[in-house]
Parts: sequence; C-alpha cells; structure tokens
Amino acid sequence: MLTATNLTKVFDDLEAVRDVSFALAPGRVMALVGASGSGKSTLLSMLAGLLDTDGGEVRFDDARVLGPSEKLIPGHPAIRLVHQEYQLMPNVSIRENIRYALRYFEKTYRDFRTDELVQLCRLTAVQDRLPRQVSGGEKQRTAIARAIADKPAILLLDEPFSHLDLPNRLLVRQMLFDLVHQEKTACLFVTHDASDALSIADTLGILQNGNLIQLDEPKTVYREPVTAYAASLTGLVNVLTADEVAVLGLSVNKTINSQYILRPEQIQLRDDSPIMGTVRAVFFRGSHVDVDIDVAETISLSALSMRDDLCVGQSVGVRIEESGLWQVQS
Repeated sequence: MLTATNLTKVFDDLEAVRDVSFALAPGRVMALVGASGSGKSTLLSMLAGLLDTDGGEVRFDDARVLGPSEKLIPGHPAIRLVHQEYQLMPNVSIRENIRYALRYFEKTYRDFRTDELVQLCRLTAVQDRLPRQVSGGEKQRTAIARAIADKPAILLLDEPFSHLDLPNRLLVRQMLFDLVHQEKTACLFVTHDASDALSIADTLGILQNGNLIQLDEPKTVYREPVTAYAASLTGLVNVLTADEVAVLGLSVNKTINSQYILRPEQIQLRDDSPIMGTVRAVFFRGSHVDVDIDVAETISLSALSMRDDLCVGQSVGVRIEESGLWQVQS
C-alpha cells in the first residue's frame, strides 16, 4: 500500500503541490489528470522518493519513503518511476536494455524473465533493434518493461500516452491492463488527457494548481464533477449558467456561483422538440458525429449524434432532460 498524506512542495513562491492525500492499493490503477503546471510530475517525484517534500509524507507498507536529502542513493527499491524521456541506453538492443535491469539475478532467471517481459510488452519483433531503430511506442513499452523487470510493488508513469499515435496508445493501454492483473503491480500514472485514464483506471483524480480537487471512480468523476474545470478535463462538455438553462425551458435552483454541465450524449436531436436550433458545425468522429448547435442568440450546444444527414445551416430540434444537468461550482 502506497499512501500520500498532506503532500506539499514549494518552489520559491510557487506552491506546486498543495496538501495532496490518497492511497494506492496493490493491483489497482490510479490516474491523476491535470493541465500543464498542475503539479503532476512534481507529485510523482515525491512519491518515488526522488524529491524532498516540504510538508506531509509518503509511506509504503507503513514505512516512510525517504527523500534524497536522507539517502545516499535517492529512490525506493519497491517503487519505479518511468519518465517521459524513456532514458534507454542508446547503444544496446531493446532486449539488452531490459536484461540490464536484471543484471544482479542468476542467468537462468535473467533469461526467463527477459523473455517474459518481451512477450508481455509486445516487443518480440523488435527486441534485437537499437532504441533509435524503433518507434516511440516501442521505446515506451521498453522503458516500462525495464522498470518492472524486478517486480516492483509500485509503478509510476509520467504522461505514458502523450507522444503516441492511436495504435501505440491502445497497445500501451492494453499492456498496462495486463501488467496490473498478471504482475499484481499497483500503477499510478499522470496525464493531461483523460480519455485513456477513464478506460483503465480504477480511481481517477483531478489536479488543479497543485490541489487534488476530486478523487473517485472514473464514472463518478465524469458524471458528477465537482467543478466545470474537472468536467472539461474528462471530456467534451457544455457549461451553462442558470439563466441559460432557463432559456432552454428547464427549471433549476439558482444558487450563488453555480453553473450547470451537460454532456453532449445527454442531448437528443428530436424533430418534435419545442426547442429549435441551427447546426453551426459537424465533426465526423467515425462512430458518431459531434454537432455544434446554435439554440439561442448567446447559447451554443455541443451534441453527439449517430445521424449522418446533418449539415451546416440545418434546423434541428433539441431535447434536454433535466436529469442530464449536473450542478457544479464555478
């Protein structure tokens, strides 16, 4: 069990991480989502014992994780951090990069474990190539394979999907899923894009200016965000004021500093609706289309539709169920 309690880090006048607390259990995946500058990488470094805290503490199995000022060699033997830069040895093969992490083990086990990791991380076809001869996704999977070679209890990943195309994103996502279930490794990754986090994380957190403003199951964070910012990080969303909701013919409780969010999939395009709008833009997404609709002079809504007959300038009916609205603080 990895626990963070009231973690705080200050750089000059900037409080990069503010009073962050959570727990990560074995065999679980946690994702923390935040914009650039929200404290994601700083938090990972403190969790890994590579950066001293200015407040709070990190504990692994009830023992405090020491910072670099307290250890000759920074880091914790049960915790691995994979950086965005991969940090592979450039002049040896992908296989040897992985095998090097097992250099203190007996040769028979070293060979067995390397074979196992090459297969688990989908690197069989490129295992004899140098890092510069493989793709970014293959480098990412190599870095992860090397990090888990000696079966650490905790794997920390800094933006594991940020530089990958869609096929490699899907491969890394599936690999992480298999890793957690086969190796029983706890995994925490930080990202600015919640699309992958929503699909594989058991717990999803939202970081804003160093604060952990929400931590819950992905479905709850998506459907019941605490703020409009949290809603925007987890997918396309319409943010409306109480007055705008009233224009749409829905009754809501007006409270100070309140806003209402409405997900595109909660808007139906119905010809029999009393609310009419004009299609402003249509974006083809393969399985569906995203549609921007001007409903009133100052109100534009983003909707999701399976229809393939929509075009710009078309008049459409818009139906919104009151149950689809979720009140948040601005």
